[in-house]
Amino acid sequence: MKKFAVIGLGNFGMNIAKSLVENKCEVLGIDLDRNTVEKAKDFLTHAIIGNPASKTILDSIGIAEYDAVILSIGQEMVSSILIALYLKEAGVKKIIARAISDDHEKILHKLGVDSVIFPEKDMAVRIGKTISMDNAVDYLPLTEEYSIIEVTPPPSFIGKNLRELNISARYRCQILGIKNIADNLATEDNPQHTIIAPPADEIINEGNILIVLGKTTAIERMEKLG
Repeated sequence: MKKFAVIGLGNFGMNIAKSLVENKCEVLGIDLDRNTVEKAKDFLTHAIIGNPASKTILDSIGIAEYDAVILSIGQEMVSSILIALYLKEAGVKKIIARAISDDHEKILHKLGVDSVIFPEKDMAVRIGKTISMDNAVDYLPLTEEYSIIEVTPPPSFIGKNLRELNISARYRCQILGIKNIADNLATEDNPQHTIIAPPADEIINEGNILIVLGKTTAIERMEKLG
């Protein structure tokens, strides 16, 4: 069983902790607020009231023994930076930290944090990209250039199979999957009847949603076709 420590049990940290527990992980939570810790005790493996910016507390719980530490301190940027430094000095295997500003993100990267999450910024970019595109249903950035985007197929795609459309050659994109939201194909376990890695003879129909991987600019060109 994997072991994780979540430092800071605000909304963000609490939800990550719950998700880890639901996925059969052992989770330790640390927070300064007594009431927050009391609530967390209902589902966490261990919950500690204390100042996580204290090196003594981090050493006492054997922080380096955990598979990863999620640093989810809210608006306390100075505390977050200090804790990240202590975690690196302790030899923590993997550190995932929440950033609250661009400068905070840069500092965490400089300290060697393995993964920096900027929830507000990431969600804003995701929503902005999705609603700015004509036919986009959802958007997941992978790098500055590449993304996975769910799009409704252009009218010219309907009734044709993937071999005919030759999307990879024409648009430099890959179709990872096809969702069919038609009622007659929906089930309780799979309400959208998703086909992953569809074969070349799979026909695009009305009601399909394409899951497309490629350069964002290339996908945008494709989804604007008539």
